[in-house]
Amino acid sequence: MEWTLLGNNSVTYKVTMERIKISVIIPVYNVAPYITDCLHSVMRQSYQDSIECLIIDDCGTDNSMEVVNSVLNDYHGKIDFKVLHHECNRGLSAARNTGVASATGDYLYFLDSDDELTDNCLELLAAPLNDTAYDFVIGGYKITGSAKSYPSVTLHDGAALHGENIIKSYYRGEWYMMACGKLCNAKFLKDNQLLFKEGLLHEDELWSFQLACLARSMYVVNRESYVYKIREGSITMCAEAQRRKVKALRTILQESVQFVLEKGIKSPYAFLKTYTIFENLCNIARLNGCSRDIVCYRQILAVLSYGRRVKSCLVGIKEFVRFSYVCLPVCAFPVHNRLFIWGVKYKNRLTHYIV
Repeated sequence: MEWTLLGNNSVTYKVTMERIKISVIIPVYNVAPYITDCLHSVMRQSYQDSIECLIIDDCGTDNSMEVVNSVLNDYHGKIDFKVLHHECNRGLSAARNTGVASATGDYLYFLDSDDELTDNCLELLAAPLNDTAYDFVIGGYKITGSAKSYPSVTLHDGAALHGENIIKSYYRGEWYMMACGKLCNAKFLKDNQLLFKEGLLHEDELWSFQLACLARSMYVVNRESYVYKIREGSITMCAEAQRRKVKALRTILQESVQFVLEKGIKSPYAFLKTYTIFENLCNIARLNGCSRDIVCYRQILAVLSYGRRVKSCLVGIKEFVRFSYVCLPVCAFPVHNRLFIWGVKYKNRLTHYIV
Protein backbone atom coordinates (compact mmCIF):
# COMPACT_ATOMS: atom_id res chain seq x y z
CA MET A 1 0.00 0.00 0.00
CA GLU A 2 1.23 3.47 -0.87
CA TRP A 3 0.38 6.39 1.39
CA THR A 4 0.43 10.07 0.47
CA LEU A 5 0.52 12.68 3.25
CA LEU A 6 -2.27 15.24 2.91
CA GLY A 7 -1.33 17.76 5.59
CA ASN A 8 1.64 19.00 7.61
CA ASN A 9 0.31 18.00 11.03
CA SER A 10 -2.27 15.46 9.98
CA VAL A 11 -1.97 11.72 9.94
CA THR A 12 -4.65 11.39 7.30
CA TYR A 13 -3.40 9.63 4.20
CA LYS A 14 -4.58 8.84 0.73
CA VAL A 15 -4.91 5.23 -0.33
CA THR A 16 -3.65 4.41 -3.81
CA MET A 17 -4.61 0.75 -4.10
CA GLU A 18 -7.91 -0.86 -5.01
CA ARG A 19 -8.29 -3.30 -2.13
CA ILE A 20 -7.28 -2.85 1.49
CA LYS A 21 -6.13 -5.96 3.32
CA ILE A 22 -8.05 -6.50 6.56
CA SER A 23 -6.93 -8.71 9.45
CA VAL A 24 -9.76 -10.01 11.64
CA ILE A 25 -8.49 -10.96 15.11
CA ILE A 26 -10.50 -13.54 17.09
CA PRO A 27 -9.33 -14.68 20.56
CA VAL A 28 -10.76 -18.11 21.46
CA TYR A 29 -11.34 -19.28 25.02
CA ASN A 30 -14.15 -21.64 26.10
CA VAL A 31 -16.63 -20.63 23.40
CA ALA A 32 -17.44 -23.98 21.81
CA PRO A 33 -21.21 -23.28 21.53
CA TYR A 34 -20.64 -19.94 19.76
CA ILE A 35 -17.46 -20.13 17.69
CA THR A 36 -19.07 -21.82 14.68
CA ASP A 37 -21.51 -18.96 14.12
CA CYS A 38 -18.70 -16.46 14.67
CA LEU A 39 -16.46 -18.03 12.03
CA HIS A 40 -19.32 -18.49 9.58
CA SER A 41 -20.08 -14.78 9.86
CA VAL A 42 -16.51 -14.06 8.75
CA MET A 43 -16.78 -16.55 5.90
CA ARG A 44 -19.95 -14.86 4.66
CA GLN A 45 -18.32 -11.44 4.29
CA SER A 46 -19.11 -9.72 1.00
CA TYR A 47 -15.61 -8.21 1.22
CA GLN A 48 -13.71 -11.38 0.30
CA ASP A 49 -10.60 -10.57 -1.70
CA SER A 50 -8.20 -9.32 0.96
CA ILE A 51 -9.03 -10.78 4.37
CA GLU A 52 -6.89 -12.73 6.77
CA CYS A 53 -8.48 -14.10 9.93
CA LEU A 54 -6.21 -14.73 12.91
CA ILE A 55 -7.64 -17.15 15.46
CA ILE A 56 -5.74 -17.09 18.76
CA ASP A 57 -6.02 -20.23 20.86
CA ASP A 58 -5.85 -19.02 24.47
CA CYS A 59 -5.80 -22.52 25.96
CA GLY A 60 -9.37 -23.00 27.06
CA THR A 61 -10.67 -26.07 28.85
CA ASP A 62 -13.45 -27.02 26.42
CA ASN A 63 -13.37 -28.27 22.82
CA SER A 64 -13.44 -24.83 21.19
CA MET A 65 -10.36 -25.47 19.06
CA GLU A 66 -11.69 -28.81 17.88
CA VAL A 67 -14.76 -26.98 16.64
CA VAL A 68 -12.55 -24.35 15.01
CA ASN A 69 -10.50 -26.97 13.18
CA SER A 70 -13.65 -28.73 12.00
CA VAL A 71 -15.13 -25.51 10.62
CA LEU A 72 -11.89 -24.53 8.88
CA ASN A 73 -11.46 -27.98 7.32
CA ASP A 74 -14.82 -27.54 5.59
CA TYR A 75 -13.97 -24.07 4.26
CA HIS A 76 -12.59 -23.60 0.74
CA GLY A 77 -13.06 -19.86 0.18
CA LYS A 78 -10.68 -16.95 -0.37
CA ILE A 79 -10.20 -15.85 3.24
CA ASP A 80 -6.80 -16.72 4.71
CA PHE A 81 -7.43 -18.33 8.11
CA LYS A 82 -4.48 -18.74 10.47
CA VAL A 83 -4.46 -20.33 13.92
CA LEU A 84 -2.01 -19.04 16.55
CA HIS A 85 -1.45 -20.84 19.85
CA HIS A 86 -0.58 -19.59 23.31
CA GLU A 87 1.38 -21.96 25.51
CA CYS A 88 -0.90 -21.18 28.44
CA ASN A 89 -3.99 -19.11 29.14
CA ARG A 90 -3.01 -15.43 29.09
CA GLY A 91 -6.35 -13.65 28.79
CA LEU A 92 -8.25 -11.62 26.21
CA SER A 93 -5.83 -8.68 26.11
CA ALA A 94 -2.80 -10.88 25.49
CA ALA A 95 -4.65 -12.80 22.77
CA ARG A 96 -5.57 -9.58 20.98
CA ASN A 97 -2.00 -8.34 21.29
CA THR A 98 -0.73 -11.58 19.78
CA GLY A 99 -3.08 -10.99 16.88
CA VAL A 100 -1.88 -7.41 16.40
CA ALA A 101 1.76 -8.53 16.37
CA SER A 102 1.08 -11.25 13.79
CA ALA A 103 -1.35 -9.37 11.54
CA THR A 104 -0.25 -8.42 8.03
CA GLY A 105 -3.33 -6.40 7.12
CA ASP A 106 -3.48 -2.68 6.49
CA TYR A 107 -6.42 -2.49 8.89
CA LEU A 108 -7.30 -4.57 11.94
CA TYR A 109 -10.73 -5.62 13.20
CA PHE A 110 -11.28 -7.18 16.64
CA LEU A 111 -14.06 -9.76 16.84
CA ASP A 112 -15.02 -11.54 20.05
CA SER A 113 -15.51 -15.27 19.53
CA ASP A 114 -19.07 -15.31 20.90
CA ASP A 115 -20.25 -12.47 18.64
CA GLU A 116 -20.85 -12.19 14.90
CA LEU A 117 -20.43 -9.81 11.97
CA THR A 118 -23.19 -8.77 9.63
CA ASP A 119 -22.58 -10.11 6.12
CA ASN A 120 -21.50 -6.71 4.77
CA CYS A 121 -19.61 -5.51 7.87
CA LEU A 122 -16.11 -5.21 6.44
CA GLU A 123 -17.36 -3.88 3.11
CA LEU A 124 -19.26 -1.11 4.89
CA LEU A 125 -16.34 -0.09 7.07
CA ALA A 126 -13.71 -0.32 4.33
CA ALA A 127 -15.66 1.79 1.82
CA PRO A 128 -14.60 5.20 3.28
CA LEU A 129 -10.96 4.12 3.03
CA ASN A 130 -10.98 4.18 -0.76
CA ASP A 131 -10.05 7.86 -0.57
CA THR A 132 -8.69 8.52 2.92
CA ALA A 133 -6.84 6.27 5.38
CA TYR A 134 -8.59 7.22 8.60
CA ASP A 135 -7.02 6.10 11.86
CA PHE A 136 -10.18 4.14 12.49
CA VAL A 137 -13.67 3.65 11.14
CA ILE A 138 -16.45 2.88 13.61
CA GLY A 139 -19.67 1.05 12.82
CA GLY A 140 -22.92 0.52 14.67
CA TYR A 141 -23.97 -2.69 16.39
CA LYS A 142 -27.06 -4.51 17.53
CA ILE A 143 -27.70 -6.43 20.75
CA THR A 144 -29.09 -9.94 21.06
CA GLY A 145 -29.83 -11.87 24.24
CA SER A 146 -30.85 -8.89 26.37
CA ALA A 147 -33.79 -6.53 26.60
CA LYS A 148 -31.57 -3.76 27.95
CA SER A 149 -30.49 -0.91 25.70
CA TYR A 150 -26.79 -0.25 25.28
CA PRO A 151 -25.17 2.89 23.84
CA SER A 152 -23.94 2.53 20.28
CA VAL A 153 -23.12 5.49 18.03
CA THR A 154 -25.07 8.75 18.12
CA LEU A 155 -22.98 10.52 15.47
CA HIS A 156 -24.61 10.72 12.05
CA ASP A 157 -23.67 8.31 9.29
CA GLY A 158 -20.79 9.69 7.22
CA ALA A 159 -19.39 11.94 9.96
CA ALA A 160 -15.64 12.51 9.80
CA LEU A 161 -13.93 13.78 12.96
CA HIS A 162 -10.41 15.12 13.31
CA GLY A 163 -8.06 16.16 16.11
CA GLU A 164 -9.52 17.13 19.46
CA ASN A 165 -13.07 16.56 18.21
CA ILE A 166 -12.43 12.81 18.56
CA ILE A 167 -11.73 12.82 22.30
CA LYS A 168 -14.42 15.46 22.73
CA SER A 169 -16.94 13.18 21.04
CA TYR A 170 -15.80 10.19 23.09
CA TYR A 171 -16.14 12.16 26.31
CA ARG A 172 -19.68 13.08 25.33
CA GLY A 173 -20.53 9.40 24.90
CA GLU A 174 -21.21 9.72 21.18
CA TRP A 175 -19.40 6.46 20.41
CA TYR A 176 -18.80 3.32 22.43
CA MET A 177 -15.73 2.07 24.31
CA MET A 178 -15.93 -1.50 22.99
CA ALA A 179 -12.84 -2.40 20.91
CA CYS A 180 -14.92 -4.56 18.60
CA GLY A 181 -16.84 -2.79 15.86
CA LYS A 182 -13.92 -0.58 14.85
CA LEU A 183 -11.71 -0.98 11.79
CA CYS A 184 -8.32 0.35 12.91
CA ASN A 185 -5.31 1.45 10.90
CA ALA A 186 -2.61 -1.14 11.66
CA LYS A 187 0.28 1.28 11.19
CA PHE A 188 -1.36 3.81 13.52
CA LEU A 189 -1.84 1.19 16.25
CA LYS A 190 1.67 -0.20 15.95
CA ASP A 191 3.42 3.18 15.67
CA ASN A 192 1.68 4.35 18.84
CA GLN A 193 2.06 0.97 20.60
CA LEU A 194 -1.67 1.05 21.21
CA LEU A 195 -2.08 -2.39 22.74
CA PHE A 196 -4.35 -3.87 25.40
CA LYS A 197 -3.19 -3.95 29.01
CA GLU A 198 -2.83 -7.57 29.98
CA GLY A 199 -4.51 -8.89 33.09
CA LEU A 200 -7.03 -6.04 33.22
CA LEU A 201 -10.78 -6.50 33.42
CA HIS A 202 -12.67 -4.04 31.18
CA GLU A 203 -9.54 -3.49 29.12
CA ASP A 204 -11.59 -1.91 26.33
CA GLU A 205 -12.32 1.15 28.46
CA LEU A 206 -8.63 2.01 28.83
CA TRP A 207 -7.81 1.12 25.22
CA SER A 208 -10.62 3.22 23.73
CA PHE A 209 -9.65 6.20 25.89
CA GLN A 210 -6.10 5.96 24.57
CA LEU A 211 -7.42 5.54 21.03
CA ALA A 212 -9.57 8.67 21.38
CA CYS A 213 -6.62 10.67 22.71
CA LEU A 214 -4.16 9.66 19.98
CA ALA A 215 -6.31 9.34 16.87
CA ARG A 216 -6.21 12.28 14.48
CA SER A 217 -8.99 11.09 12.19
CA MET A 218 -12.05 8.85 12.40
CA TYR A 219 -15.05 8.09 10.20
CA VAL A 220 -18.52 6.99 11.25
CA VAL A 221 -20.58 4.33 9.48
CA ASN A 222 -23.72 4.45 11.59
CA ARG A 223 -25.20 1.22 10.32
CA GLU A 224 -25.39 -2.15 12.06
CA SER A 225 -22.24 -4.10 11.28
CA TYR A 226 -21.60 -6.03 14.50
CA VAL A 227 -23.84 -8.44 16.45
CA TYR A 228 -23.07 -8.20 20.16
CA LYS A 229 -24.43 -11.22 22.04
CA ILE A 230 -25.21 -10.92 25.73
CA ARG A 231 -24.99 -14.30 27.41
CA GLU A 232 -25.17 -15.53 31.01
CA GLY A 233 -21.78 -16.27 32.46
CA SER A 234 -19.88 -14.06 30.02
CA ILE A 235 -16.91 -12.06 31.27
CA THR A 236 -18.86 -8.80 31.19
CA MET A 237 -22.07 -10.05 32.82
CA CYS A 238 -21.14 -12.44 35.67
CA ALA A 239 -21.52 -11.37 39.29
CA GLU A 240 -17.84 -12.01 40.01
CA ALA A 241 -16.88 -9.50 37.30
CA GLN A 242 -18.99 -6.84 39.00
CA ARG A 243 -17.17 -7.42 42.28
CA ARG A 244 -13.84 -7.08 40.50
CA LYS A 245 -14.86 -3.94 38.68
CA VAL A 246 -13.84 -1.60 41.50
CA LYS A 247 -10.26 -2.86 41.32
CA ALA A 248 -10.30 -2.71 37.52
CA LEU A 249 -11.60 0.86 37.38
CA ARG A 250 -8.99 2.00 39.85
CA THR A 251 -6.31 0.57 37.56
CA ILE A 252 -7.98 2.19 34.55
CA LEU A 253 -8.03 5.55 36.33
CA GLN A 254 -4.35 5.25 37.27
CA GLU A 255 -3.35 4.16 33.77
CA SER A 256 -5.42 6.91 32.13
CA VAL A 257 -3.86 9.66 34.23
CA GLN A 258 -0.38 8.26 33.64
CA PHE A 259 -1.07 8.01 29.89
CA VAL A 260 -2.22 11.65 29.71
CA LEU A 261 0.93 12.81 31.47
CA GLU A 262 3.38 10.62 29.54
CA LYS A 263 1.90 11.45 26.13
CA GLY A 264 1.56 15.15 26.91
CA ILE A 265 -2.15 15.18 26.11
CA LYS A 266 -3.37 18.78 26.35
CA SER A 267 -7.06 18.47 25.57
CA PRO A 268 -9.31 19.34 28.53
CA TYR A 269 -11.69 16.63 27.31
CA ALA A 270 -9.07 13.99 28.05
CA PHE A 271 -8.89 15.26 31.63
CA LEU A 272 -12.67 15.41 31.87
CA LYS A 273 -12.86 11.79 30.74
CA THR A 274 -10.59 10.79 33.61
CA TYR A 275 -13.04 12.56 35.90
CA THR A 276 -15.94 10.49 34.54
CA ILE A 277 -13.91 7.34 35.15
CA PHE A 278 -13.36 8.63 38.67
CA GLU A 279 -17.08 9.24 39.09
CA ASN A 280 -17.95 5.73 37.92
CA LEU A 281 -15.34 4.28 40.25
CA CYS A 282 -16.77 6.18 43.22
CA ASN A 283 -20.33 5.12 42.44
CA ILE A 284 -19.42 1.44 42.11
CA ALA A 285 -17.21 1.61 45.20
CA ARG A 286 -20.16 2.88 47.22
CA LEU A 287 -22.37 0.08 45.96
CA ASN A 288 -19.73 -2.42 47.01
CA GLY A 289 -19.16 -0.90 50.44
CA CYS A 290 -15.82 0.72 49.61
CA SER A 291 -16.71 4.37 50.21
CA ARG A 292 -13.67 4.88 52.44
CA ASP A 293 -11.40 4.38 49.42
CA ILE A 294 -12.76 7.44 47.59
CA VAL A 295 -10.17 9.69 49.24
CA CYS A 296 -7.46 7.49 47.72
CA TYR A 297 -9.11 7.72 44.30
CA ARG A 298 -9.05 11.53 44.48
CA GLN A 299 -5.32 11.40 45.17
CA ILE A 300 -4.80 9.67 41.81
CA LEU A 301 -6.22 12.75 40.09
CA ALA A 302 -4.13 15.06 42.25
CA VAL A 303 -1.01 14.45 40.11
CA LEU A 304 -2.61 16.41 37.27
CA SER A 305 -1.37 19.99 37.17
CA TYR A 306 -3.51 22.62 38.87
CA GLY A 307 -3.81 24.73 35.72
CA ARG A 308 -5.06 21.83 33.64
CA ARG A 309 -7.57 20.84 36.28
CA VAL A 310 -8.94 24.39 36.36
CA LYS A 311 -9.21 24.54 32.56
CA SER A 312 -10.92 21.15 32.47
CA CYS A 313 -13.24 22.25 35.24
CA LEU A 314 -14.31 25.34 33.29
CA VAL A 315 -14.92 23.32 30.13
CA GLY A 316 -16.81 20.73 32.14
CA ILE A 317 -19.06 23.33 33.72
CA LYS A 318 -19.73 24.91 30.35
CA GLU A 319 -20.63 21.73 28.49
CA PHE A 320 -21.56 19.21 31.17
CA VAL A 321 -22.89 20.81 34.32
CA ARG A 322 -23.78 17.39 35.68
CA PHE A 323 -20.04 16.65 36.09
CA SER A 324 -19.16 19.93 37.81
CA TYR A 325 -19.50 18.42 41.28
CA VAL A 326 -16.59 16.10 40.35
CA CYS A 327 -14.38 18.71 38.66
CA LEU A 328 -14.70 21.42 41.29
CA PRO A 329 -13.42 19.36 44.24
CA VAL A 330 -10.39 18.26 42.23
CA CYS A 331 -9.49 21.84 41.25
CA ALA A 332 -10.17 23.61 44.53
CA PHE A 333 -7.76 21.83 46.85
CA PRO A 334 -8.19 24.06 49.92
CA VAL A 335 -11.85 23.09 50.25
CA HIS A 336 -12.09 20.10 47.97
CA ASN A 337 -13.05 17.61 50.67
CA ARG A 338 -16.09 19.56 51.82
CA LEU A 339 -17.13 20.44 48.28
CA PHE A 340 -16.85 16.85 47.14
CA ILE A 341 -18.90 15.47 50.01
CA TRP A 342 -21.48 18.21 49.53
CA GLY A 343 -21.60 17.60 45.79
CA VAL A 344 -22.14 13.88 46.18
CA LYS A 345 -24.78 14.33 48.85
CA TYR A 346 -26.73 16.93 46.92
CA LYS A 347 -25.95 15.81 43.36
CA ASN A 348 -29.55 15.56 42.19
CA ARG A 349 -30.58 18.82 43.83
CA LEU A 350 -27.53 20.64 42.42
CA THR A 351 -28.17 19.39 38.91
CA HIS A 352 -31.85 20.34 39.16
CA TYR A 353 -31.18 23.95 40.11
CA ILE A 354 -28.28 24.59 37.74
CA VAL A 355 -29.84 22.98 34.69
